Amino acid sequence: MESMNHLFTDFDAVLFDLDGTLVETNIDFPLMKREMLNLATSCGVSVSQLAGLDILAIVDRMAHHIRFKEGAPAADNARRRALSILQEIELRHSKDAKEIPPARELIDYLKCQNIKVGIVTRNCRAASEDSLVRTGLHPDVLIAREDVGRAKPAPDQLRMALQYLDVEPERAVMIGDHPMDVAAGNAAGMRTIGLLPAGKEDNYYASVNPDAIARDLREILSAVIDNHR
Repeated sequence: MESMNHLFTDFDAVLFDLDGTLVETNIDFPLMKREMLNLATSCGVSVSQLAGLDILAIVDRMAHHIRFKEGAPAADNARRRALSILQEIELRHSKDAKEIPPARELIDYLKCQNIKVGIVTRNCRAASEDSLVRTGLHPDVLIAREDVGRAKPAPDQLRMALQYLDVEPERAVMIGDHPMDVAAGNAAGMRTIGLLPAGKEDNYYASVNPDAIARDLREILSAVIDNHR
């Protein structure tokens, strides 16, 4: 694993996850998963087919099942219904969004150093924009789940953000608090930093092998500042 400082040499952009990385919204992810499991099983998808899937993967599996059984229009309707339920839950919780210090200071410092900043999130755009307004964070680009066909851990969102920022993957860093963020960064050819959530051990990221692990955003801010003195 590389030193944190080494990752912040010769780079032009940083992409961040949002919820749990830059802001805390207390979104009820277990509730979201239960709602999607209930919806999928009500549409005839067996519980065994849903085991181990994340929230958006459950939606995809449900849509695939319905498309095979009833056709594309029915599958599209079911997907819209599912995403509407998720968006309602996310919007409800985004009203409580709080900055995770020093997120604002970190983003402002990067931009002052002419480093471009993007946010890539599996949350919906409406809730994400609401969280940014409430916390005063101002990235150069925000890529939400509805902007691409495949959200993280697929690299599509990251690639879209880098294309918008006009930065090559090898000159960008991906930072997030979940293995999905690191997996997406690795797949996109970026440098990756896993933020270690409270209570998690270093092996939390063992399956995705990030370039570095940080305890918090202050550690990242210090590394960035050290490389721009």
